[in-house]
Amino acid sequence: MKKMFGLIWIGLGMVAMSACFDRKIDVVEGGRADGKILVVEEGAQAGLYVALDIDNQEHVHMVYFDKKSQVLKYATQTGEGFEKDVVDPSCVRCLFGTIAVDKDARPHLAYYSDAEKTLIYARKVEGAWHRESIEWGDGIGMGAKLLFDHQGGLHALYYSQDGYLKHAWRSTGKPKAVKDKTKPGSKVSSLSSLFSWENERIDKANGSDRAQISFRRQPKGRLAASYFHWSGFDSELRVALEGLYDTWTIEVVEVENNPGKSSSLFFTPNGEPRIVFREARKDILSFGEPKKGGWKNRTLVENAYNMALASHDSGDILIAYLKMPGNDPRKGHLCAVRYSNESWSRFDVDTTSGSGTYLDAALTKQKKPVIAYYEDKTESLKIFVGK
Repeated sequence: MKKMFGLIWIGLGMVAMSACFDRKIDVVEGGRADGKILVVEEGAQAGLYVALDIDNQEHVHMVYFDKKSQVLKYATQTGEGFEKDVVDPSCVRCLFGTIAVDKDARPHLAYYSDAEKTLIYARKVEGAWHRESIEWGDGIGMGAKLLFDHQGGLHALYYSQDGYLKHAWRSTGKPKAVKDKTKPGSKVSSLSSLFSWENERIDKANGSDRAQISFRRQPKGRLAASYFHWSGFDSELRVALEGLYDTWTIEVVEVENNPGKSSSLFFTPNGEPRIVFREARKDILSFGEPKKGGWKNRTLVENAYNMALASHDSGDILIAYLKMPGNDPRKGHLCAVRYSNESWSRFDVDTTSGSGTYLDAALTKQKKPVIAYYEDKTESLKIFVGK
């Protein structure tokens, strides 16, 4: 598979600076969310950069950083609770974790290892975790996302240290013998593979260590992403759409109020693009849709610190976020917004202080909400399963 690099900039004269922020979406207060909260791991600073996915049997799979132990962990549901496994015992800072589960319920992970200064892909083979290097670079992999295409090919989206948003894909290639820095003088089979990773630059853009971006399949199978470019003072929210001849079309969605550090692009059942994103200067979540003349954005909820979005084939949407009634997210709590039957509702999920400083969300086939999140007060990883 060979990629042609190409960028087509459009919409620069149509930036949604005239977005209709005077129009606010009507969101009904729904009270306390109906469901149960389970503790995955308690009191160990475990749960940072948590990411989740759900397999075809609706079992939850998670990857997260255990800061106290300085290891990367994987957890999945069992009949007796959660089974936990150490993926990488020596990554020191195991950042930007992401997970995608294949059709056979096998987890595929990507994360940054500070010990190896490498963005790493990991999968479990015969009970052991095998690792491959996606790309080397100090701090590489911010905002990392994994995605399977319609043919089962695995792709990654992330910020690189050279100031670009990159798309990488796993392809067959010559096996590589990579030295394990934790075992001087040895070669490591865990980083050797019959596969290799190729990559391309999508856009010149700077990220951040808390970037929450999105990576999606378009209705006709090509890829799409939402992300932001951070200049140090201001940010710009962008959407990238893969087109013919492996080129990418870049659209600017918003430039005002530092938008996009948290964002999620999705598509309606009719194949129309939509986006939800945070405006950092106003601490609000906005909902955007393309209109004639550019994207038009409306306020969805206020006092939001971050967000994670899941969409269902039916058109239902789940948005998890930390409601922050000030400047300190540790005093906020976990909330959710649901779109169903053409109406929006907001719920309190966990009112414990600091619940949701890191989070991810999913919807089951039966449209049940699932939210994995870190709770700062007790330094615990929790999961909410709704009804």
